[in-house]
Amino acid sequence: MDRILGFPILGFILLLAFNSNANHFIFGHTFSGDESASFLTIVEMIKIESQLAQKDLASNATNAKEHAEHTTEHLTANNTKEINERNPRLATELNNTLSDFVKTFESKSPSESDVKDKVSNISDLLSEVVSARIDKEQLDNVTVKALVVNDLVGEGLEHYSSALAMEENKTSASNATENGSNETAKIVNDADYQSAQAAISRAIGMYNEIKPSGNTNSTELGNSLNSLKDTIDNKSAFDQADKTVDDKITPLLNGIFKLKLAEEAGHGGEESHASSENETLKSNSA
Repeated sequence: MDRILGFPILGFILLLAFNSNANHFIFGHTFSGDESASFLTIVEMIKIESQLAQKDLASNATNAKEHAEHTTEHLTANNTKEINERNPRLATELNNTLSDFVKTFESKSPSESDVKDKVSNISDLLSEVVSARIDKEQLDNVTVKALVVNDLVGEGLEHYSSALAMEENKTSASNATENGSNETAKIVNDADYQSAQAAISRAIGMYNEIKPSGNTNSTELGNSLNSLKDTIDNKSAFDQADKTVDDKITPLLNGIFKLKLAEEAGHGGEESHASSENETLKSNSA
């Protein structure tokens, strides 16, 4: 009798072990610092676009609708899959919430209070998503935060390029550069211009959160980020903004935070990351 009872017990133990391993397989993906930074940048850009949509609602419905549409463009199928690994409910809810947000701006007269509530809901939901998707150690990692600063700068450049319609206006952009830095660039997409300004402002804010104290290079990096903001605010030639990033911001980020970014390469998003050292550094505020 003891031997007969032993087989079911042994089988039950093996079943528990299998389920434990299966759960570990499903939820055991630890995201790298580069992956976490790229995801955090997406979250920041969704917040920025939703807030700009709310801000423009009363004054420019066209811009507001474009910003709303940008919220869904940042989130890829792979991002949704990664969220789903950690929390399927949040993955579904985020997609549905952003889709609903876009639909709100398809009506002729969206309610300002309704949009305000939806923007607040998006922000709260993104906070949940970040907590589920990224380990706290990564959230506290200064290297990861510095990569987000880099990516936000890249987003700013990308949107500024789109605001100037660089591909369609190569000749005028070239002439603006040749005529000197005081030449005012022509903005052809106001929504992208707003996104560029907001992305750089957020990069500055995030850098100030991790800025090392008493460091000459860190002060120079702060000045360079502000110089980039001024360049875009003054609608200067794109090449001037790009030069500030290539000559100042990227090398200083590399030197201060040991990011190993590819210099004079594409800026922003996952493409801009070389393999970072991703050591566990804590922010000054931690």
